[in-house]
Amino acid sequence: MDPILQTSIFLLALYHFDCTSGYPNGQVESSCSSMVPDHGANAQSSTAPYSLSLSKSTYSAGQRITVTLAGSSFKGFLIQARSGGSSTPLGSFTASGNAQTLYCTTAASAVSHTSGTSKSSIQVTWVAPSNTNSDIQLRATVVQSERVFWTGILSSKLTYNANDTSDTSPSNSGFQHCAPLYCIFILMVMILWI
Repeated sequence: MDPILQTSIFLLALYHFDCTSGYPNGQVESSCSSMVPDHGANAQSSTAPYSLSLSKSTYSAGQRITVTLAGSSFKGFLIQARSGGSSTPLGSFTASGNAQTLYCTTAASAVSHTSGTSKSSIQVTWVAPSNTNSDIQLRATVVQSERVFWTGILSSKLTYNANDTSDTSPSNSGFQHCAPLYCIFILMVMILWI
């Protein structure tokens, strides 16, 4: 065969080769802004067989909220919290097991999978930011297989409530959490001491 024809066929075949970038280790920082995986395919347009649920419907600064992603079997995911149409992640995550935190604009501002093994649910903790009071929604991208994934899976909205101080720290310590009689006793001791 003519070398020019061979080269032309090779270049034509190379031109039509579809490259994809899979990240079974979950290090998907390149998708932080768009939340779309680079898998050489479009997101599914059907309703996602997954749900993103929250342990609360309101939040205050520093509050810890449990986030659960569940549904049919999946291999990968990316979760962030955002306000409105913004692409900037808010708050931070703590994760373990099948989940790890990612640096998307700030440390631990997103969470993703640790391996490409199948899972049907994951649970992480989101810590509310101290610098916003807008409504926030968590959103997820879920990868079922290399070319089958859904984007824009939304949780219910979290509404800011400055008076909601439950679960603001792992220990929930402070005077506002002590028993009423104990607080009165401490107050009386302090008054008598003076």
